[in-house]
Amino acid sequence: MPCRFRSAARGSDRHNFKPGVTFDDILDRYVFDRKLRLLVMDAVERIEISVRASLSNAIAPQHGAHWYMNPRLFSRTFDHARFIDDIKQQIGHAPGQTRRRDVYIEHYYQTYSTPDMPPSWMVFESVNFGTISFAYMNLAHPEFVAVCGGYGLPHPVLISWLHSLNYIRNICAHHARLWNRESRIKPMIARAFKADLTPNERVYAQLVVMQIMLAKIAPAITGRKSCGICWPSIPPSRSSAWASRPAG
Repeated sequence: MPCRFRSAARGSDRHNFKPGVTFDDILDRYVFDRKLRLLVMDAVERIEISVRASLSNAIAPQHGAHWYMNPRLFSRTFDHARFIDDIKQQIGHAPGQTRRRDVYIEHYYQTYSTPDMPPSWMVFESVNFGTISFAYMNLAHPEFVAVCGGYGLPHPVLISWLHSLNYIRNICAHHARLWNRESRIKPMIARAFKADLTPNERVYAQLVVMQIMLAKIAPAITGRKSCGICWPSIPPSRSSAWASRPAG
């Protein structure tokens, strides 16, 4: 963490601390942010696994294990060929990419010759969350109905929320600051949760989204109890403000 003072610096930012700020204050916020990122990654992991499974569970029984290869199940404007090429790259489809294959993907290629790509439940275990979100966003009607219905959310809302959570996931994965961050990709304010999600500019809105989705996926998990271990790491004024907000 850079803490250098530059008394000769020009401009309004002279790299000085605000009056009364100590190094311990900065360290406390750093430790709190790290705890928060770990908790968020744990929550997003559960949501990600659920969405991966929901796509195949909802669509495969009707359209088969390789449904994602059928362009008719996606919107007309969707570049399906590019989508398949991206999947092939991620799972190591080409003969020269065998080293990047997961064990189950390699087993499929060694055992089967047709179809030339693995079933959806294998593929969606190997591709990244961004690809999962992108696939759901471009599903045609009525294929997406069973997926969003399982979460009790309208289709556009789930699209927005998955996109927003993928953004937060990437922030955590790259160890960037999460606490009090202004989000570039904001979750849509669903009518049923308007009070909880307003305003939606900062990371609190994504935490509410996680809480709402986890209530469907894993009701025994309560985000507030988990996040509660972080509150002692920040000033009481901040802690009480977050703890008193609605939890979905």
